[in-house]
Amino acid sequence: MYFIILREVTGENMIRYVIFDLGNVLIHIHPHEVIAEFTRRCNLPTEKIQRFYLSELHMNFMEGKHNGKEFYSLMMDTFPCDLSNSEFINIWNRVIGEPKDGIDQLVQELKSEYTLCICSNTDIWHWQKVLKTVDFIRDFTHYFLSFELKYGKPNPVVYKHVLDTLSAAGDECVFIDDIAENIEAAQEFGIQGIVAEDPLEIRKKLSEIRIIR
Repeated sequence: MYFIILREVTGENMIRYVIFDLGNVLIHIHPHEVIAEFTRRCNLPTEKIQRFYLSELHMNFMEGKHNGKEFYSLMMDTFPCDLSNSEFINIWNRVIGEPKDGIDQLVQELKSEYTLCICSNTDIWHWQKVLKTVDFIRDFTHYFLSFELKYGKPNPVVYKHVLDTLSAAGDECVFIDDIAENIEAAQEFGIQGIVAEDPLEIRKKLSEIRIIR
């Protein structure tokens, strides 16, 4: 399922920047695998692990308020487990999956005409794994990452930082994310938005606004 949020496109295409979310847009993510393994290793109810997902502690790590060492320590206090730091990271990083089918080709087509950017709520461990495992990630020019910015989407600070860094007007950018709330926040800055997570849907919508043939 997808929908598109944009102002009417008339005349010449003024888009210079195509900005992608990472998880569920460029790559698959597998939070259920992480929850299942922590449930097994910590001998805790699945529901307790699930409640942690996107909790304040989780969000603080994604927004760089805790470094990796601090996060591991806080997690061991929250969910007492017999896990070394490296074991914990290995389980944590199972969320990072393979690229979506067809997304690499789409990236290659876009990069010849547009500056490509990533804007993602992510943490330093996940990002390090992405850099090691997703080859086309190097085709992007700018990376706007919550753990570096100290803020996550849909905080307006993120979108202002994106536009300031790019020296761009909102109508020069199109942003693709799988969460409508993030796109709606971007729209407040004049950024055109597509809510989608399937590469074929993304391609179709980019074609409709004349970003790609």
